[in-house]
Amino acid sequence: MNALRSILGGAALLAAVPALSAPVAPGDAARLPMARDERVAEALVTAQQAVISSDRVALADALRIVERSGARPLQGWSGADPVPAWRTLVPNAEGAVLRGSPLGPGYRTGQVAAGKIDSFQQVFLSGRKASIALSTAGGEPLSLRVIDAERRPVCLADAPRRACRWVPVFTQRYMIEVRNGGQSQANYFLVVD
Repeated sequence: MNALRSILGGAALLAAVPALSAPVAPGDAARLPMARDERVAEALVTAQQAVISSDRVALADALRIVERSGARPLQGWSGADPVPAWRTLVPNAEGAVLRGSPLGPGYRTGQVAAGKIDSFQQVFLSGRKASIALSTAGGEPLSLRVIDAERRPVCLADAPRRACRWVPVFTQRYMIEVRNGGQSQANYFLVVD
């Protein structure tokens, strides 16, 4: 009887703990605080839009968020980093104040054609929180999918909050996929923390 109580008690405890990458109801997503990777992903989109609209104040504010996070291009990514060019447009902006992880989050930009997938691999360490956020300037129907080394899905995240969080059991490479379910090419920013 005591063994049954222990099992049921443990099951109740597990049921009370939310899944790290469980889907969030659309109405609830706006009320959850944004994680650092989501703030950086949104700041990158805001900076891109500020450059297009020549809004130097918004650009400086967005760059401040990116710089204070310590974000840098993802290791191994060979794309063009827009941040140095954006910095030249606001030369008097405050310098970076590093907080959090000494390396900060890593980011990359990308484009994915209509109905296609852009993917790359990233190593995540056992027992350390893994966090990925995807942002886009428009209303493109992009989704984020993470797959482990054995091709099992770890997370699938759609709008309004395209973010995945989990704690890997083993150190391994994960496939990160950005899927475009729309009818036109979409530009995106992806942040890994």
